[in-house]
Amino acid sequence: MLTEMIKEYVEEELERYISVLEIVNDYGVGKLKYIENKFILKTITEDLLKNVLNIYDTNGEYFKISMNGKPSIESVIEDKNDMPPGSNLLNKNYKLISMNGQDIGIIDYIMNYPDEDAVYIGLFMINGDFHRQGYGRAFIEGFIANMREKGYRRIRLGVLKQNKNGFEFWARMGFKVVKEMISTIHPERNWEIMVMEKAIKIRK
Repeated sequence: MLTEMIKEYVEEELERYISVLEIVNDYGVGKLKYIENKFILKTITEDLLKNVLNIYDTNGEYFKISMNGKPSIESVIEDKNDMPPGSNLLNKNYKLISMNGQDIGIIDYIMNYPDEDAVYIGLFMINGDFHRQGYGRAFIEGFIANMREKGYRRIRLGVLKQNKNGFEFWARMGFKVVKEMISTIHPERNWEIMVMEKAIKIRK
């Protein structure tokens, strides 16, 4: 038992160490120090909907794939209210990601879905001006660590099949495809998605 606990701890720390090395190699030590522990999640009230739209507007390629057009305030409100079948609105979190007073991203996640051991990420998006600078990776590393502390064992998400950049990002973060399906959110839009998942090792 003790040997297994030590093995899990070493694997977890090695995974985090490799992630830190990748940020340092790509962006330098200064960037790592700048982005570490700087993120704040803000509840999106009506007066912040435009801030979300500004982030959406910098991710035009994604919206060409998902809606064959440009996002609007209406599409922000739709995302804010969308829920997969069987989920609980009380577990829905649609948040702005803020750093040093600037809104740099958006995350939509549902706790205890599809079961009590899992967290489901419905949307994760970083402002296009901050792409390829390590912010997305750093945020998700922190998010996973936080969910681990809360006792969750899996992070699950869906990636549109045509979204190559999104798939590559999540694959680099250690997520694996577990199945392919038509999205249960707006099935009339016939979105083909790859369901990806990452196990979280709980420290004992």
